[in-house]
Amino acid sequence: IGYLLIGTDNTARKQVEEERKTLDQRLRDQQFYTRSLIESNIDALMATDQRGIMTDVNKQMEALTGCTRDELIGSPFKNHFTDPARAEAGINRVLTEGKVTNYELTACARDGTLTVVSYNATTFHDRNRSLQGVFAAARDVTELKRFEKTLTQKNVELEHASRMKSEFLA
Repeated sequence: IGYLLIGTDNTARKQVEEERKTLDQRLRDQQFYTRSLIESNIDALMATDQRGIMTDVNKQMEALTGCTRDELIGSPFKNHFTDPARAEAGINRVLTEGKVTNYELTACARDGTLTVVSYNATTFHDRNRSLQGVFAAARDVTELKRFEKTLTQKNVELEHASRMKSEFLA
């Protein structure tokens, strides 16, 4: 009769487990930080794959389209605009040129609300520099367009009044 005692040093394993927990927490914190940045943006943000299928959106994109995040992810980007061919051309232009700025589109929400947006986009790549898709922002410029239209109308009225004054004085 005897006793057998085998001891193992678990210090290294415990240390690795603690480091892993720390790294996992840092990763979760970084993901939360990144998501917070995306959600806090005032513009509607979206990412698409190379075929123009949405892979991520923020709350502002949900508000712009009247669709939920789950409904938007996996749907074609072009389906949420009044001119799908122009929207698709915007994506293709980004893919060929690398970026697009101030590309005007009109978003059509589920309830029929139309919103003129300035679409700005660029391509994004993975760590190996392989093209992953398009990252885009859509800024609501509806009020700006309305203001420009009013300003143009007022200028026409002023020109007409000036012409009338000149004719009267002549």
